[in-house]
Amino acid sequence: MNDSAIELSQRDQLLDLARRTVEDSGPEVLRARALTAAVGTSTQAIYTHFGGMPGLFEAIVADGFARFASHVAAVPEGDDAVADFFAKGRAYSEWALTHPQLYRLMFGLTGGGQRQHFGLEVSTGGSVANSPEAQSAVDVLVRSMGRVVDSGRIDPVDPLVAAGQFLSATHGFVLLEIAGVFGAEGDGLAVALPLAVNLMMGLGDSREAANASLRAVETVKGAPA
Repeated sequence: MNDSAIELSQRDQLLDLARRTVEDSGPEVLRARALTAAVGTSTQAIYTHFGGMPGLFEAIVADGFARFASHVAAVPEGDDAVADFFAKGRAYSEWALTHPQLYRLMFGLTGGGQRQHFGLEVSTGGSVANSPEAQSAVDVLVRSMGRVVDSGRIDPVDPLVAAGQFLSATHGFVLLEIAGVFGAEGDGLAVALPLAVNLMMGLGDSREAANASLRAVETVKGAPA
């Protein structure tokens, strides 16, 4: 094994362990000394591979957005663009609720000395300043909304603006669900599902058509979120 392969392996080990630590206990507990000791190296490795702890956190966030985008993009698409968009919204929520600690780090919702904004910084042109991985996550949502616009089910609208409205609602739902605001697991769906329909109606769809698309998603796999 050459030196570059060894370095890549060590970087991947550090990143994987750091991500798992964040997911298990939150970003606030991540410490360079404990992380490198577990991998069997010195703290210098953090600077060699990431330029320091801030760089490591940026790498964790980029990796998180890549995983997030891949999960949402993997949702199959059919003839009903609205149903597909709802299904991607469900996948968004499922992933975030499965990885709550990583999700809050990705959106800058950390505490203490790690309170930094790594989240999406979306311009009106649809670009994301902080990473290609974050851009890929935005692109998945905007492309899906673009299919909804092209279907004629809603009024002509900038897909980025419309996707941003759903992102705002879904992000709010996820954070409330993580905090246990809605009580027993799944109770929040009584809020989230009608909200998705209402937002689609606000963009020009009919209630009957939006509800039919929602039922189509439920038929495929449980209740979307």
